Amino acid sequence: MSDELKVDVPALDKTARHIDMTADELRARHNSAHLRISAAQRGWIGGSAVALAAKAAQWEEESARHYTDLVERGHDFRSAAASYLETDSESASAIDEADPSLRDLGL
Repeated sequence: MSDELKVDVPALDKTARHIDMTADELRARHNSAHLRISAAQRGWIGGSAVALAAKAAQWEEESARHYTDLVERGHDFRSAAASYLETDSESASAIDEADPSLRDLGL
C-alpha cells in the first residue's frame, strides 16, 4: 500500500463542471415543472387548491435546496483541485529552497 496521494486535478475540474451542468439542468427542468403546476393550480378550488399550493411551495423549496447543494459540491471540487495544486507548488518550492541542486535532476 502506497502512502502517496495522487490527485487527478483535471478530473476534479471536469467533475466540477459536470456538477454545475447538472445543477443548471435540474434548476431549468424543475422551474419548468413548477410553472406547469402553477398554471394548473388556477383551475383548482377549495381545499384541494390550498393543498396543491402548499405542496407546490414545498417542492419549490426542495428544488432550491437541491440546486444549492449541487452548486456547493461543484465549488468543493474546484476548491480541492486548487488546494492540491497549491500544496504541490509549495512543496516544490520548499524542496528547491532546501537544496537548489535538486531542481536539475529532471524529476
